[in-house]
Amino acid sequence: MPSEFQHLPLPLKVTGRARLFGGGDDSEQTLQNKENREAHGAYLRDSAERTGRRWVERQNQREAEGRPHVPPGIPLLLKLDQTGDIDYLRSAFEFEVVAEQEDGFVIVATKEMNLDHFLGKIDGFIQAKHGTGGAASIHQLVDDEDQGKRLARILSPQILAEWPSIDDNADYLVEIGVECVGTASLSELKDRKDDESDEHWEARLARWEAKKQAYLAKLDEIKGQREDQLVAFVGAYDGQILSLIDRETKQFFDFPDSFTAKISMRGQGFRDLVLNFPHIFEVTEPEGISFPSTAVAEEIIGTNVSLLAPAEGSPKVCVIDSGIQEGHALLAPAILGNDSHSYVPGNSDVADRVQNGGHGTRVAGAILYPAGIPKAGTYQLPCLIQNARVLDSGCRLPRTLFPPVLLDRIIARYYQGSGTRIFNHSIAGWTPCRLKHMSAWAAAIDSLSYEFDVLFVQAAGNIPTIGAPPNRPGIWDHLAAGRSYPEYLLERSARIPNPAQSLQALTVGSVSHTSFNSGFVSSFCAGPLEPSAFSATGPGIWDAIKPDVVELGGDNAYDTGSPPSILTPSAICTELVRSTAAPPSPAFAADAVGTSYAAPKVSFIAAELERILPGEPALLYRGLIAQSARWPDWALALPIDQQASVFRHIGYGIPNLERATSNDEYRVTLLTSGSGQIRAREGHIFEVPIPEGIRNITSDTEILVEITLSYAARPRRTRRHIRGYLGVWVDWNVSKVGESPQAFSERVIYSAANGDRNDDAEGLFPWKIGFRSDSGQMNGMRRSTGTLQKDWAVVRSHQLTEGFCVAVVGHGGWDNDREAAAKYSLVVTFEALNRDVHIYEPIRSAVEVYQVRQRQEVEVEIETG
Repeated sequence: MPSEFQHLPLPLKVTGRARLFGGGDDSEQTLQNKENREAHGAYLRDSAERTGRRWVERQNQREAEGRPHVPPGIPLLLKLDQTGDIDYLRSAFEFEVVAEQEDGFVIVATKEMNLDHFLGKIDGFIQAKHGTGGAASIHQLVDDEDQGKRLARILSPQILAEWPSIDDNADYLVEIGVECVGTASLSELKDRKDDESDEHWEARLARWEAKKQAYLAKLDEIKGQREDQLVAFVGAYDGQILSLIDRETKQFFDFPDSFTAKISMRGQGFRDLVLNFPHIFEVTEPEGISFPSTAVAEEIIGTNVSLLAPAEGSPKVCVIDSGIQEGHALLAPAILGNDSHSYVPGNSDVADRVQNGGHGTRVAGAILYPAGIPKAGTYQLPCLIQNARVLDSGCRLPRTLFPPVLLDRIIARYYQGSGTRIFNHSIAGWTPCRLKHMSAWAAAIDSLSYEFDVLFVQAAGNIPTIGAPPNRPGIWDHLAAGRSYPEYLLERSARIPNPAQSLQALTVGSVSHTSFNSGFVSSFCAGPLEPSAFSATGPGIWDAIKPDVVELGGDNAYDTGSPPSILTPSAICTELVRSTAAPPSPAFAADAVGTSYAAPKVSFIAAELERILPGEPALLYRGLIAQSARWPDWALALPIDQQASVFRHIGYGIPNLERATSNDEYRVTLLTSGSGQIRAREGHIFEVPIPEGIRNITSDTEILVEITLSYAARPRRTRRHIRGYLGVWVDWNVSKVGESPQAFSERVIYSAANGDRNDDAEGLFPWKIGFRSDSGQMNGMRRSTGTLQKDWAVVRSHQLTEGFCVAVVGHGGWDNDREAAAKYSLVVTFEALNRDVHIYEPIRSAVEVYQVRQRQEVEVEIETG
């Protein structure tokens, strides 16, 4: 990075208790239920009694047949008032919340093998007794005689379709998610009062800490019991637990509310397990892996380049893939051969055995040669490569491998063992990701990214040439059905696959580098930087922006047939290193396309950021990559009402190494250093001093303001939405037009002294997304739906005040631990769009003066304290 244009520190102005607004009134249905207590109570009682009676009869029959024991509890499907929190079900009715579902539905389980406690509460509700009003918020207790409605919510679409024809004697391989929180809860420790004595506070804190330890011990006890019960149940049917999250991963991560097991068992036991184990919240099949298209390699001109090994101390990138041809002339100087490891069961070979040029070999080459293979001169390889082989010679993930456990072991070996922080994961499932709960695979990425300082660069996944309608039709299937490019990419069936929906993964889609038309064959993309015909789209789970960014991954083409053939001519393929293990075997060629090869080009940028900013957290690298991304001209030219689809195709756009790592006279980037931590209800305000020469009304230049928040928090799996998934969730707030730093602080930070706030703002800046679904240009979108939150606005210089403020605000999620915190990095950039005003040096000088003044104020406080 040129020293004169380094990124600048982002000054922290103040921290304090954030002003938070939220909560809502009861829905109309809940109010009606309170008005008609007798009728609503009678409905709930009747439904509960029928459900309980059927469950007891079923369990008695199972016992008479000698079936294995299941934990006590009756699963119920409830529909709740969506305006409130669902955790009241535990305290009010002693229900375990097994899983939150769509549209207000919740699967719960009773504590015992009866509904006596609930029925007593219903009677109290009818009589308007204190503490029973929560029954009004239960709008439905679903009469689910054959459990069909419950099964529709816990089974994957594929298993649900096959459920009626499950063969008692056939073997099934499935992944089962089991909730294990019970009815225990940890109350929140109330903040210390201003007049509370040290002695009273410390005693209250000690009591709360004792409750916390007892609560955690209870969770461990419940989880251990449920695991033992599941193992015993599967064993009773001569099944096998192949892998179990928690017992195998607890050293590095676990999910506090659940565990997931990969199970092999016959159909009879599988059916019995799903129908009668009351705490199951998810049943899925193992992921099939999609891999990119290849073409026949053409003869190409060789290279006379002289390669230099990566410099001493270069960053390491771990390639989690099909292995690598480590002796390849274009790769060998960068390979850390002693670190190579195969996770393929029964096969210690780390070589890339995938036919027609390999897969992991191409991925490794795209990291080292993101702009293509140099043909002459001297080229220094930018980073070191580690080889973690997980795919077999067919480019498939062995079915006995469980991705969450696999990633845990990889982090143990490469992060814990050698300090690697960047992991390229060009592996994704075949079908669209599920949107109900975060998958175990994606949640493992989220958990590992929170626990450790690592970044997973994840391929967005590919639409196959010929697919499997209706879940994943291919390009040919879409065209045959009359759906054209790029509209078919916005079909639900084109959604990104597992684990690309991970909130922490930097998910990378693909755009074309060129177009092609021979008269008989044409590329789908009419020009460069358009969405590749195969690149899966967003949004991700809970409407999070996915993919996060895109890179060059090639395109497909079609001929004049009816329906047309789908082709991959070399002109629209990206140039990649190839495995030479099997003919045809050129050392490199333009013969493959896919998001698999777009992702490693972003891994290259991440490695460059680690080289330049070695002491900074991986969250900052992710933030800077998103901050550097821009939309191409075709996207910017679309009418505003059509731009929401751009986010689904390309996310924040195409990242740029120069913008990610440096600035110039007309652009300045400010960033936090180190891993910031923020707790629920905290606000951290950062201020960028704006010199008068920039905000003088006579200059009135256009300034592009870009802000990116990159954060991580501890996840759990049984809830929907980011607020229930993360222990602490975070968003950011920003100055309004004409708003002074003091007014902003009073608006964001709570203080008894600023009850009467001075709101001198003149309105909102024109943010592209906005903090609410109606506050930005993209109607219906909110920037807080993910953990990578970028937004931008073009402002007039005279609209800025002496200090431009950004506040990072923490909100309470599921974790009531007083120490629960999210980790974050924040990046702010100003750029003079017309390059008519120098802003780097004025802001650099202003920041320097600001920091000196801050240090002087601290010294005065110390002297007078």
